[in-house]
Amino acid sequence: MYRESYIHKGQNEAFEQYRDGVMFQEDIEKVYEEIDYKVKQPDFLGKTVKVTAKQFPQVYHMIQELCTYEQMECPAVYVYEDYYYGAESYGINSYWIELSAKTIQDFSEDELKFVLAREIYKISDGVTRQKTMMEERFKMIRQLAPNELEQVSKMSFYHWYRLANYSADNYGYLMCGSIRSSVDAILMMVLNSKMLAGQVDVKEFIGQASEINKLDDMVFNYTKADESVPYAPHRIQSLMAYAVSERGMKAILEKGGR
Repeated sequence: MYRESYIHKGQNEAFEQYRDGVMFQEDIEKVYEEIDYKVKQPDFLGKTVKVTAKQFPQVYHMIQELCTYEQMECPAVYVYEDYYYGAESYGINSYWIELSAKTIQDFSEDELKFVLAREIYKISDGVTRQKTMMEERFKMIRQLAPNELEQVSKMSFYHWYRLANYSADNYGYLMCGSIRSSVDAILMMVLNSKMLAGQVDVKEFIGQASEINKLDDMVFNYTKADESVPYAPHRIQSLMAYAVSERGMKAILEKGGR
């Protein structure tokens, strides 16, 4: 499946604008790989359960399938105890996914595939690398540069990262093959409840996106620009528009979805 069949159309341009302002990248990578990444390893092995063929086999085989499709090395997956739903990828050269136990417990097979596929996309397309790099960079900028420089860098990064999350949603939908499961997974992440997500009227929820768009002054716009992940009504609106678009329908037919 070609990247162009699911990538958000503004993402490449936003990345070029963000990349122009990137500083300290080599220094950050060196510090991260030599110190920060190693600091995390004992906690992974001591405070989580690593996904293997014998431990959480459903997740293991799902990751194997997704990575085989992408022709990429499988990231490690660590399951942690948490009351909240969550699936997030990290790393610069070595990658891993942190997945909450509650997500495995409550999500259906298609819903779980949606959230895991989103992270596989992020790893394969370099989104995870850039996100991890920027998180480390923000720590460095706070020590070396004025707040104004940090704020400009953050806004540029957030703009690109929001678009990359729309792409991740499109990719997750194509991989799980179900628009209903994709939307349900997003709603479950919002409400942290499978039961309550089932009580949401999707049409009315998407209507909140229009209300957000109407909030248009300096304070409102700053608040919206300071979000690294798109608001859920916008995510579902964008995903459903993609699913019924010519590009989306062609992609799902090629993938064999439903």
